[in-house]
Amino acid sequence: MKPLREMKIHIIGIGGTGMAPIAVVLNEMGADVSGSDRSESIYTADLRSRNIQVMVPQSAENIKDPDVVFYSSAIHDDNPELAEARKRGIPTLKRREFLGFMLDGRKTVAIAGSHGKSTTTSMMVWVLSALGLEPGFIVGSNLKDSGRNAASGKGDWFVIEADEYDNMFLGLKPYAALLTKVEYDHPDCFPTEEIYMEAFQKFLNNTRDDGFILLNADDLNQSLIPVPEGRNIWKYGINESCDFRAINLELSPNGCYTYDFSDGNQVVHVSLSIPGKHNVSNSLLVMGFCAVNGYDLEKASKALESFHGIGRRFELVDEWNGITLIDDYAHHPTEIKATLRAAKEYYPNHRIWAIWQPHTYSRTQSLLKDFCNSFMDADELIITDIYAARETYNGFGIDDVMKTVDHPSVRHLGSNENVADFLAENLRPGDVVVTLSAGDANLAAPLALEKMKHVSN
Repeated sequence: MKPLREMKIHIIGIGGTGMAPIAVVLNEMGADVSGSDRSESIYTADLRSRNIQVMVPQSAENIKDPDVVFYSSAIHDDNPELAEARKRGIPTLKRREFLGFMLDGRKTVAIAGSHGKSTTTSMMVWVLSALGLEPGFIVGSNLKDSGRNAASGKGDWFVIEADEYDNMFLGLKPYAALLTKVEYDHPDCFPTEEIYMEAFQKFLNNTRDDGFILLNADDLNQSLIPVPEGRNIWKYGINESCDFRAINLELSPNGCYTYDFSDGNQVVHVSLSIPGKHNVSNSLLVMGFCAVNGYDLEKASKALESFHGIGRRFELVDEWNGITLIDDYAHHPTEIKATLRAAKEYYPNHRIWAIWQPHTYSRTQSLLKDFCNSFMDADELIITDIYAARETYNGFGIDDVMKTVDHPSVRHLGSNENVADFLAENLRPGDVVVTLSAGDANLAAPLALEKMKHVSN
């Protein structure tokens, strides 16, 4: 292929969370980037502001004369643009096939895992930037402190959220392969837990010979994944066998955690500004990476203290009349538990409402028992209809969920409008509403508050 700066690249699905940041990086690297999507998104306006041509809707006429067409996992063979490109003999590549070429020559830091990828990748970017290393990066959500989710960067490091879905992360050859927590997910892509774990083994095997691997010693599943020989392997966690440990862990009065980070030689105090015990683990990974590379741990700790999270991860959406709205992308049982536990710790003595939008039929069916045991920290539970996303109805539905879920105050309200109406009638000062959704249920609680404001006026 030509050098990237000389290429014309067309991206099908450019308005999605996975593709939009890649388009930004390619554009900043000098490529001539265009793209299309089925509809407008929060990203399409930003891309156009960067002089990237974005066409909506998708059509065969959108394919002009690109050197390559790049498409997301959501694009099927019958897509008119993909079909047109193949008809004309234009090279077409999935995300994972193109990433290796795009990142050639960079020291890639690939952060993988079933949970915490976006937050941990963002933490890493924030800390490395604070250390003056000017990393390139791609994250699936915007950093609250910078408002960005991608940059080409000027330094050697390129930090990327390494998504396992559709085996995207197997297109990477990371210098540093880092794992957060590994737990079975995406049954539509990985039919069995064994196949899922094998994908992570292959990911670790792709680590460069001169690179290193950083594992979570507190995660039992990671101890079961065979690691490649000949690589430098480090471990982080709370137990005493770790290379990098959190000791003296405490919940501070502000509802966030503090701890002392130890690398065996130096102890540095870390105070987090985002809630949840799971973020202790996320920050440990970042501190461990800094320790491996000999960076200033005191500066890294100060940077973590000033990190305020990312969009749709325990994000404060609105506050009115003593009612608080929190939006979170949690769509796996473990993520739901962690988010609701964080809410309970951050808002003690408040009534916690959980709005759960099950995400995809296959995931909800495969993990149903675990889902139904995830809401013990919610005082009130509202369940919406299942968000199909890329799937079609498979015979399993919301009735199956409601027969299984065990909670003292649970109700199925279906649509966002129904949820909003119910909340508007029942919320009271002091309530905290936590939306748990990778779909569109995050629209319901703000709509309820708008209804309440309207009535109060």
